[in-house]
Amino acid sequence: MFIRIKKIKGLEYAYLVKSVWKEKSARQKVVKYLGKIHHIQKTETITFQEFCEKEKKSSETIKEIIQALMEWTLYQHGFTKDPLIQTKWLLNRGKIVGDPEKLELNAGTKGVTLKINEGYMNSFTLKELENMQLNKKTEEQRQAATTLAKAFVAAGIEVPQDVFIEVFQKVYQ
Repeated sequence: MFIRIKKIKGLEYAYLVKSVWKEKSARQKVVKYLGKIHHIQKTETITFQEFCEKEKKSSETIKEIIQALMEWTLYQHGFTKDPLIQTKWLLNRGKIVGDPEKLELNAGTKGVTLKINEGYMNSFTLKELENMQLNKKTEEQRQAATTLAKAFVAAGIEVPQDVFIEVFQKVYQ
């Protein structure tokens, strides 16, 4: 499965699609709508370590690390903490909401996809990172590291090298 971008009336939308064979050719079948794409630029520059110290983040489990990386990425791209619900991050006066606890991005009841760095951050790519399992028996270490790195890039997260190594050690079993 992969993310396909469709342009409709000048706006971009993201869809999760899979290839399905019909007779002698492949067709794309939409599996899930991932939301309207919002292109956002980096507005802040802060290291991951500085961000974690500022926000008092501890990262023990894979999910906590991914949540912290999501928050760091959102912060760098202009999101601010919701003054009422401190666990949520807002952009455009709350029109786009990032919820690191659930690893979700939305605008009201609809999903949202953020074009960040080289990838697309949305609920699907974030959950893919959370559910990543790399098996020592079936994958060489280099191949497994490449798979994990591609998942971070697909989610639009620039992960610091030391954090990548920590996540890889926890995921590669």
